[in-house]
Amino acid sequence: MGIEEYLYNVLGNQLGEIKYRYRERILNDIKNRMCSLLSRWNQEDFRRTILFVTDEEALFYEPAAPKDVKRFVVAAIRNSMLEVAASVNCNELKMREPLSDEKIRIITSSAICYFKECQFETLQEEARNLRYIDVYGEAIQKYPLAWTVLKRAAAANNSEEEFEKIQGANQRNIGEDFGINTCKTAICDGYSLEFDDYLKETLGDVVSGRAEIFYVDSFKGLTRNFEKILHVLQIVLQHENAFVTCNYYISNGRIEKRKKILRAFHSEKDMFDNMRNINGLPTFFRDVLLNMML
Repeated sequence: MGIEEYLYNVLGNQLGEIKYRYRERILNDIKNRMCSLLSRWNQEDFRRTILFVTDEEALFYEPAAPKDVKRFVVAAIRNSMLEVAASVNCNELKMREPLSDEKIRIITSSAICYFKECQFETLQEEARNLRYIDVYGEAIQKYPLAWTVLKRAAAANNSEEEFEKIQGANQRNIGEDFGINTCKTAICDGYSLEFDDYLKETLGDVVSGRAEIFYVDSFKGLTRNFEKILHVLQIVLQHENAFVTCNYYISNGRIEKRKKILRAFHSEKDMFDNMRNINGLPTFFRDVLLNMML
């Protein structure tokens, strides 16, 4: 059992309705994510930070399995180009209709079953012997401030942590094109690195000082692409504002966590309920959410 066996004997068959060339693009993207993560699996801070952004979803996945197996499946498989095939932008892959929620559930649950039987030491060795693009390593180099703060958030054991602001990180000159406050209809697939008009507007409020909080229900509510998470987080942090989900408050100097993680939204009602739920929040974080609802 291993990476290539899973990709080409299991997942490849599950994606049989997708034309070969596009199916190969999805499988290669997943291989890159698996190998990029597995090649440094024993580096605890690296592994923990990549997997951290999956908790709002992975911890609720079925069937039962070790938490890091579920996180691995979300990070490397669910948060991949598979999202394009499951979105309204599936026509980019020459598909007539997106993969159904049930099909995605079957894919993720079978992946959990597969990888919980694997020895991760063996997977690491296989990854080192495969050719792949180091997608996580490249993203980290682009957005060092975001990575440093996110790494601190992932390592925090307490629900509240204050620390001296991180100085000297290469704060790339990004985000200056978000100053125009416009709102247009945009179609997103949750994977693209591009910023749609709504995201540009929201970040424009942060960059211009009209807003101090960038709020999304969960990390997946922003994007399933880890590099885009870092990109947005870098913009928010370099303008000395806070990135907030219903479970986390992250700024350069303060990190707070909900004691018991809420499941990421699946509907508009979920988003509304998650924001209104103040159970298990530290005082400062609770006040932030309450003020947002005023």
